[in-house]
Amino acid sequence: MHCLTVLYPTPDDPSAFRAYYVDKHAPLAATLPGLVRHHYAFPQRLGPGEAPFCIFQAFFPDAAAMDAALGSSIGRKVAADVPNYSPKGATLCHFKIEGA
Repeated sequence: MHCLTVLYPTPDDPSAFRAYYVDKHAPLAATLPGLVRHHYAFPQRLGPGEAPFCIFQAFFPDAAAMDAALGSSIGRKVAADVPNYSPKGATLCHFKIEGA
């Protein structure tokens, strides 16, 4: 299993971000081809430092499936949609799931 993680910084207008993300972007991201499961959350800080405003995780069978999804027409639409709700962008990372 392979995980794509997207971390969003605190936006200037949190309520507008949340409304757009929940109503428009997350449903679009849910249509990525090859997606096994996904979730998003608006985390709270635990300990020192700032938590991301929003986090999204998408799980794929492997890295090749993730790459194919991101390179697909839907993947390009998902990427192009980010400035509509997060002008500050996002930080993406991915990893192979290890351990139990």
